[in-house]
Amino acid sequence: MLNKINANQVIVVNQLKDCNKARLKFYEKKDGIFFCILQVDSFIGKNGMTVDKKEGDGKTPEGIYELGLAFGMYDKKQISIDSSIEYVQINENLYWIDDVNSIYYNQIVDSREVVKDWKSAEHLIEYPKQYEYAIEIKTNIGNIPGKGSAIFLHCSNNKPTSGCIAIDRENMIKLFKMLKKGAVIIIQN
Repeated sequence: MLNKINANQVIVVNQLKDCNKARLKFYEKKDGIFFCILQVDSFIGKNGMTVDKKEGDGKTPEGIYELGLAFGMYDKKQISIDSSIEYVQINENLYWIDDVNSIYYNQIVDSREVVKDWKSAEHLIEYPKQYEYAIEIKTNIGNIPGKGSAIFLHCSNNKPTSGCIAIDRENMIKLFKMLKKGAVIIIQN
């Protein structure tokens, strides 16, 4: 399957028998061949995986996705991340909107720059452990209301997630250092 993917880096997440745990493997292509350069246990959604993601179902969406915005608690100069990857430092004004009635559904917003129309959102700064290092998984690129929002690969707090994929902090730092623009993630049961 990896050889059919048009990318030089691929993250593969396979659900384990325990419904909310998975194995994450990070592959990099060298001379046309993929090599596994990182393998780590991870947490996924508390209710496992699904091919039909719905807002609030507690499931991680299965599929092949691009990675999007990286974000975290530090200034980009303080971390090691490829300059080609868009990165935002979290501050008290950043929210990821999960209200299906908002025009900003499944988008990051700076509350100083938009008119608030949401009743629920993830206030990113309230998750300093999980979002110390994080990257968006573009599972709902059309931002279709109800099809899932705020799905990330982020640091673990040693518990299942609401739909994200979480790995320990040390391995998330390693991943940040190796990741390049254009990497894809395959999430499968």
